[in-house]
Amino acid sequence: MTTRAHALSAATALAGAAALLLAGCGTEVPALKFGSAQPSGDRLAAQPPSGRSLKLAQWPHGCEVLSDAEIKAILPQADSIKRQPVKVTIINFNPLTEADPGTTGDAPDAGCKFGFGLPDKYESKSNSSITLTFTAVADPALVTKSYAKDLARAREDATKYHKEFDDLGTSLGPQGCYSDDLARGNLTCHQGPYEFELSGMSTASGVGQYPAADRNWGDKVLRQVARTLGARMQ
Repeated sequence: MTTRAHALSAATALAGAAALLLAGCGTEVPALKFGSAQPSGDRLAAQPPSGRSLKLAQWPHGCEVLSDAEIKAILPQADSIKRQPVKVTIINFNPLTEADPGTTGDAPDAGCKFGFGLPDKYESKSNSSITLTFTAVADPALVTKSYAKDLARAREDATKYHKEFDDLGTSLGPQGCYSDDLARGNLTCHQGPYEFELSGMSTASGVGQYPAADRNWGDKVLRQVARTLGARMQ
């Protein structure tokens, strides 16, 4: 009797495990949802001196610029949002004048990597990210000139290296945005006293298969982030 009871118990356990496996295999991953920009944070209001750059100590902290609510407006299913500061090294972008003290060097948190999870068949709390970096905070006239130089250089490099370039102009809200490589989906934009870059990635199945996933991420996510930031910089 004991042997038979043990056999029946083992068989029952195996059947239960098999049922769980089958149930897991049949679980469908929720379709990935994409939203749109809904700016909700405080206005970014840097006040650089006329004709000068803002001291790095007064730059925005990258990880404080984009809120959880603003990320979730674009990606409602974003989960476990975490922030990692990104160091940015700033040089004098106006070589005709000497840089003011404190306006060049390392800005330890002028950028930020926002990592989070999106629905996928392979569970992950960090399968997606958005990276924001400020590259200039200065008199808007200086930023406009710097952006124009960056735009021309990026256009030239795209032709040289056979990358797909897109000058988006004011279509995203900021005074100018471009992608120097549409296959990667990254963006460079400027608005008022700010110039900033956006990049990121996701391996969530709803974004698509590589390499199309990078372009989709740029089209559906990074461009909405640019709209969010541009509105906050008005």
